[in-house]
Amino acid sequence: MGRHFNDCWCNMPFNLRLYLTDFYYSLFRSGGTPARLSVKRVLILTFLFVAFPIWNLYIRAGYALDKILFTDLKHLYTTDPIFIIGNYRSGSTFLHRLLLRDSQLTCLKAWEIYFAPALSHRKLIRFILKVSSKIGSPVQKAVQAFDQLLNDIYPMHKTGLYTYEQDSQLFYHTWSSFNIFAIFAFPDLARRYIYYDQAVPDRERRRQFEYYRNVITRHLYNHPGKRYLAKNPDFSPAVETLLEQFPNARFINLVRSPDEMLPSAINLWASNWRAYGSPQEAFPYVDVVKEYARHWYYYPHKILSDLGPNRYQVIHFHNLISDPKAEILRIYKQFGLDVSEEMLQVLDDETIVSRKEYGGYPLDKMGLDGDGLKEEFAPILEDYKLDLAYKDRQTDQVKRL
Repeated sequence: MGRHFNDCWCNMPFNLRLYLTDFYYSLFRSGGTPARLSVKRVLILTFLFVAFPIWNLYIRAGYALDKILFTDLKHLYTTDPIFIIGNYRSGSTFLHRLLLRDSQLTCLKAWEIYFAPALSHRKLIRFILKVSSKIGSPVQKAVQAFDQLLNDIYPMHKTGLYTYEQDSQLFYHTWSSFNIFAIFAFPDLARRYIYYDQAVPDRERRRQFEYYRNVITRHLYNHPGKRYLAKNPDFSPAVETLLEQFPNARFINLVRSPDEMLPSAINLWASNWRAYGSPQEAFPYVDVVKEYARHWYYYPHKILSDLGPNRYQVIHFHNLISDPKAEILRIYKQFGLDVSEEMLQVLDDETIVSRKEYGGYPLDKMGLDGDGLKEEFAPILEDYKLDLAYKDRQTDQVKRL
């Protein structure tokens, strides 16, 4: 059974203290950081300071209208979701989008996260799109242009308003998320989210994730009978909080060898900071990326491994990309999920394109080396039965020679 919808409907919290502190750091303590003041950065801060409160009021207005237009919401309950966790750059986007081709699963898309978390928002946007289609589709064309811009900025994987996304971005609404680190690159402020279950006070954790639960319950209102599937690397340090809100949730922990994951993650964050600021270093905060990676490897496995195989499964990255059908069917069997003929066809047809995610990353310029990683992450590699991929590649190259 799921948990009943919160009686307060959707009491959306907001971390005003962090919001103001982020701007204070930006103005007075950003020197030498990727968020240092520059013309570009001033424009971004001005936009956020003006636009964010308006957007936030729009979000809250939608929830207020839900109370009037959707009175039966208070009788709903959430089903038990499936969470994909693990470090960034471990294959979670690929797995998430492949699984969501199964019609029994659902998740929020980017437009729903940013512009329509409330049911009232969705009715409004669908009406706007209907009107737009009758007058030459100007809104649809603007969305296409925006999606192209996003893909130019973030070339790592296809993105856009109609793609399934990391729904932890719902916490932009409440300004309480590790994701904010991409825009406000201040480790002192982001660190509490690295160690979420331990560092964030109980009351705040509960309020934030009650809000999250209420938003996905709204989504399931429009998708009755489906199971919710989320992928959020930044939920890795929050698995205890997730279990409090979703006592019967299931978890898939994606694990990729550190010598491949870390350079890719460092490159990801460097790309974020270039998009939102003007960093002077090519690869800032390598030590912070390594810090969260260590905890996000260790902590979720420690908490979840006692749940049993019917609720917790580990997938190794290379197994996933080499034989996704076998890995997904194994998960379905362990979790007791039905496999439709349509999904079997999807898995049969799925072709894995060679991914050049590792080659070309300059480990020496990132302050990394393969042998040092092996020693530093040895306990984690032992827990997950992983070996460093660079050793495997060297052996393969010798065999080919």
